[in-house]
Amino acid sequence: MYCITFVFMLPLRITLLLMLPGLLSAQKLNKYWIELTDKADSPFSVSRPAEFLSLQAIERRENARIPVDESDLPVNPQYVRAIEASGVRIHGTSRWLNAVSIIADSASAASLPKLPFVKKVQYLGPHLKIRNELNKPAKKRGPAPDYPKPGGDENPWGYATLQNSLLGVPALHAAGFRGNSIRIAVMDGGFTGVDTLPFFDSVALNGRLVVGRDFVELDTSLFESAHHGTSVLSVMAANLPGYFTGTAPEATYYLLKTEDSGGEFPIEEANWVAGAEWADSAGVHIINASLGYTAFNDPKLGHFYSELDGKTAIGSNGAVLAASKGIIVCNSAGNEGDSPWRYTGVPADARGIIAVGAMDDSGNRASFSSVGPTADGRIKPDLIAPGDMVVVAGEKGIDLGFSSGTSLASPMLAGSIAALWSAFPEKTAAEITNAVFESADQTLQPDNERGYGLPDITQAWLRLGGFTKQDAPCSFDRLKGELSVLLNFQPTRGLKIELRSQSDQIVSSYTFKSTNERLPTIALGNLHNLPPGLYHLILSDGSEQVLYTFAATP
Repeated sequence: MYCITFVFMLPLRITLLLMLPGLLSAQKLNKYWIELTDKADSPFSVSRPAEFLSLQAIERRENARIPVDESDLPVNPQYVRAIEASGVRIHGTSRWLNAVSIIADSASAASLPKLPFVKKVQYLGPHLKIRNELNKPAKKRGPAPDYPKPGGDENPWGYATLQNSLLGVPALHAAGFRGNSIRIAVMDGGFTGVDTLPFFDSVALNGRLVVGRDFVELDTSLFESAHHGTSVLSVMAANLPGYFTGTAPEATYYLLKTEDSGGEFPIEEANWVAGAEWADSAGVHIINASLGYTAFNDPKLGHFYSELDGKTAIGSNGAVLAASKGIIVCNSAGNEGDSPWRYTGVPADARGIIAVGAMDDSGNRASFSSVGPTADGRIKPDLIAPGDMVVVAGEKGIDLGFSSGTSLASPMLAGSIAALWSAFPEKTAAEITNAVFESADQTLQPDNERGYGLPDITQAWLRLGGFTKQDAPCSFDRLKGELSVLLNFQPTRGLKIELRSQSDQIVSSYTFKSTNERLPTIALGNLHNLPPGLYHLILSDGSEQVLYTFAATP
């Protein structure tokens, strides 16, 4: 289930799908979840992890001192072959949960418990007909268009400035941390237009847009089915400076399709787990999933509130294990806050992940954002982020739109965390997550509406050792003749700024710029002819004096 409440964009064209005769025969097949008893006699070994995990995944575990254990071993291939020999089709496997999802008629599924290694058979809903062309090639990107810059060159975030600033992201971007070297898996229901929209030219043309897998239709065609994933991706990956820039425009993105837009059934939880396992094997740092499950098309399959304990539902069990592998998992909390259900869903109830609620521009919980507690009394959501009237990519060209829902809050936070982690790539997921929680505005008094509150990513950066007053980042642009300095404090009085040479000669007066950033930037201009060499920048606000040293390059 997508976690967007409404979208205001371009007029939508609605295509009516006719029910074809072949669909009836397809509905006679169902999907089932087969839990297995063990991984005995497996050809894989925890001592040879390179056979089933990428080097990046192994390095992430080693950095966090997380051992490779039996849950990492793939499902025993002998068991898979034996199940397949029973006349069923394999839809997917789960090494973490030691299970197989299958496509079968009811009689074939009923025979599987006779196999000695089958522990449980669970119905996951009907097998829906594939609606899209298999392995459809991506379209070619056109030339980058000219676009307006409402924020000008001084404001690279453009129409995303407010939503990025609410999380404290611009200061990190100004310091050069924009998600570089961080790998993010985005699990959704489709990414229509991502292969052509200019918002994604930067990540695509620089090899940072990775086509993963469609776990619904079992192919690699991802630029189809839904625009939902496109909106989600845009608030992180978009990079049109001065017009619309996301929270982590320099991260690497792995696209995965786990949501079936044709219907709502528990198989999607199994797909969620399969996608998370694929992402883990690829060595991602962060998973964003703007998905959640409570009710299904078949009411008998829906979850009861008592099941939302983080250890009952398939999706929740998978999410717990994803977090245990050193991955930061951000999942939308859900949009049931003003409905009779009210509570977060699956897998937002899982322990160890970040269930993200939505807030408005004033920091209040958006009325639709799901609340806690979980069935076992834990605080949910964990954190909140902008999710009401968030600016997102439109459906063609450089059109923009507004969208609301925890589906947007989750990637807003995931991209912000990526920007933070790129400043400290040696840190573990736990260290980054702890700093983010400690920076939140109600970390000492959490509740079941806003969780631990709104994080300040700038403050998390400083907590981790971002920079001191002696080594603030300076940027000298000779072409513009401008020296910019990012401060790590808010001046309380009029700020006096002097640029002095090594011989203590005053070179320039100052210009102080008030910005939307949580930390201010100062800029001195008219320095086109500044001779190369070392210079001192002296700042005084009447109560203290700070000295910066920087080198002006030719």
